Amino acid sequence: MPYQRLKANGFTFVFKYEDDYPDLLHIFARHRKETDDAMYIFFNGVTAWNQAQNRFETFLDGEGLFWFWIDEPGKVVMVVSCFDQ
Repeated sequence: MPYQRLKANGFTFVFKYEDDYPDLLHIFARHRKETDDAMYIFFNGVTAWNQAQNRFETFLDGEGLFWFWIDEPGKVVMVVSCFDQ
């Protein structure tokens, strides 16, 4: 399974597993972040569109989340990265 899907508050969040460590999610293998961290930032942070990177960037209290819509009407979010700033 290359992706994990979790639902919260009517949204579906999609997290990719790390290629080099297929048992670990990318956000944990690279940045030691959990799915709860990403969802908390998504719901509570300040979001801006980064046109150059074609993604949304949400920040909260020194943490960041990069993401994009897989299906905006269906509220399906692809999490690209979650990290400490």
